[in-house]
Order: sequence, then C-alpha cells, then structure tokens
Amino acid sequence: MKKWILLVIGCCLHLTAHAQLSSFFEKKGNIRDFQSKTTKIVLPQPDSMIDLLLRDAIEANWYLSPYEFCSWEDFERLKTDSSYYFLIRINGQHNSENEPAMEFLTLLKGGAAAEKGMDAMPEVLTLPLQSIQANDGRVFPFLPAYIRITQAHVLKVIRENRNHFAGLADYANGIDNNDQLTIFFGQDDFAYEVSDSTLQAQFNGHARLATTQEIEAALAAGNPNTCVSLVLYPEVNQRGSYCYKLIIRADTYDLLFYRKHKINSRNGLGFISEDIRRMAVPYSH
Repeated sequence: MKKWILLVIGCCLHLTAHAQLSSFFEKKGNIRDFQSKTTKIVLPQPDSMIDLLLRDAIEANWYLSPYEFCSWEDFERLKTDSSYYFLIRINGQHNSENEPAMEFLTLLKGGAAAEKGMDAMPEVLTLPLQSIQANDGRVFPFLPAYIRITQAHVLKVIRENRNHFAGLADYANGIDNNDQLTIFFGQDDFAYEVSDSTLQAQFNGHARLATTQEIEAALAAGNPNTCVSLVLYPEVNQRGSYCYKLIIRADTYDLLFYRKHKINSRNGLGFISEDIRRMAVPYSH
C-alpha cells in the first residue's frame, strides 16, 4: 500500500510523521464517545482566508459535539489528551510523490498514542482540501459542506457501531435511487472532451455543464434537488499524484460521490469516462 508523509505546518513549526495507508482505517479507535468530547478546531494561521472561512463554516454548521478553536501550539500541548478530537489541516504526500502536493482536512482523536507521533493518532476522516499551491479559492464555497460531511461521516460510523471503518467512498450516500437529482458539472472538471448535449443524454436531461459562478450560487442558495461537482488535484508534482472527485448535494450537503485516480497519461485532471458511466446508471432506466 501507499505511504503517507504528513507535514503539519503552522506558526513556522514543522512536524513530519510517517504512516502506512494500509493501517489508515485499521488503527481508528472506537469513536462512540465523540459527542461527549470537545472537538478542537486547529487554526494555525487564524488571519488567513481559509482559516477565517473555516471558522465561519464551523460556527454556522457544527452541531455534533462541543467545539473550541485553538492554535497550533495548543494542539501540540493537548494532542495527548483523550478529552479532545482535533480537526486540522495537513499537507499530505504519497510515497510516489517527490514532495507534498495536496492539503487535507483531517479529524484526529487525541490520546496517549500521540506521544508516538501524529501518525499514531487515530484518524476518523480525511478530506482533500486544496493544492498546496492553490490560489483560486475553489474549495472556499465548499467549506460549509465539508463540515457537514465530516459530522455525517462520524454519525454513520457511530450508528453502524464500527471499530474498523470502510473508506470515505463507501460512506458516500450514492446517487442510486436519486435519479431526479440534477447535477451541475464544472466546465473544467473533466479529463476528456465532453459536451452539454452528451451529458444531457447520459443523465436523461438531469445534468449539464455549469460555470464556477453557477455552482457557487447553487451551493449558497441551497438549490433543492441539485448536486454540484468539485474536482481537486495538485498544481505541481503531478507524477504519482492523485485527482479527487466529489459530488455534493447543494441543499443538504450530502456527499453522494467520492473517487480518486492516479494522474497519468491515460487519466488526466478531472472526471474520467468511467466516473460518468457509474453516476449515469440510475438515469438510464
């Protein structure tokens, strides 16, 4: 399996941890105590745009447990305390990459395991956030959805009483039996040439190409029965890197689709034809 190198950067402090992706889900502890614990929202750069928007998204959408904001120094001091969970931004690196390329939003469980390093802390959920070199703010309108998705994932794990969790893709709700949902696909979210008429045909009139502005407006307004796409990938170091593809409901913030693929000469940046074929199945009946 692939190795992750997690580089947490805050207040000019650096921490490197090494973990095998194969143990990513195996080492997650029981999280049925989540709602009785305090979740610390780590803001290493509180004046940065992403941390300001993350704070706003938490204040408007966090409902599952008590929460408090904290600094990187607070995290370092409190990470061994089992009274806390931590929502934190990290830079991640696959072992096939030469350097970190993507930033992720990760929910960790505090406790004594942290004495062995961050890689020993049970990870509840990790979501792709943005390229390390990102400057377009593409993910910013999606931060409220990310906060809802994180909590929905925790609730599913608790309700299904799992100690060893399936991957995020297995917890996505799926588009099956939702063939009346309309999907707004970003115009630049495809790794191959696609036309609006082709999408309309594949999804029986329930999908179309949309501008970034239309997608952001649908999210902001919570358009009923509407889904929007989000595609994330590194802007540099694409050899050995991955492209992440999400479909999110605009009205409920449910994660309906999540897949990733390694970027190569065959599979470029964005949805590949296999993704679209999978999503279009319910619309073909």
